[in-house]
This record gives sequence, C-alpha cells and structure tokens, in this order.
Amino acid sequence: MPINDTVQIEGNVTRDPVLKKTKTGKSVCTFSVAVNHFSKGDAEQKVSFFDVETWEKLAESCASNITKGRRVMVFGSLRQERWDDADGKKHSRLKIVGRDIRYIESLKKPEAA
Repeated sequence: MPINDTVQIEGNVTRDPVLKKTKTGKSVCTFSVAVNHFSKGDAEQKVSFFDVETWEKLAESCASNITKGRRVMVFGSLRQERWDDADGKKHSRLKIVGRDIRYIESLKKPEAA
C-alpha cells in the first residue's frame, strides 16, 4: 500500500544531531537540514531549513553517523506542532519525522587516537 504523506529532501546538516531518551526510554534524534533551491526569475539561490526528527534505531544511527555539514537525503512525513506560549500566543512549526536517511557522502571517519 503506498504511503501518501511522504516527503523527500536532500541537503546539508546545519548542526550536529542531538540524541535524547524519552521518559519511556525511546531514542529520539533531532537535527536540521538546509536545502538550496532557485525560484524562477531569481538569479540568487534561496535556502530553506527543515527540522528532522528520527526515532529508535534510526535515531541511534543518525547520532553516530551525522555531523554538521554532512549531505543527507531524508525520507519521511511532515508533522505540525501547535502550542500556546505563556502569554497565550499561538505558535506552529513543521518538522519532518524521518523514516529513512541516506548518507550522500561517506560515513564520518573515526578520529585518530
């Protein structure tokens, strides 16, 4: 059965991933990806930034293999978070919940001892 809510982006990681554990012990990894694109009629390149969240084994893999500057391809689903701040102001943001991450460049090399 096809998945209808799939998004795919390719870009460079803008910050080192952050790996955390939930209260129930599940691993979650977050990082951000910059995607370069051009708009018709514009000579200058534009950049969009996407927050990515991965879970469980994929989260562990991302934390071990991704560093700032790494080129990745992310396959996942868009999720919207909504919340009210302490002043009652409404906020919203989109993120990608990654189901598959492809490493475009070689895996990071172990540091010399």
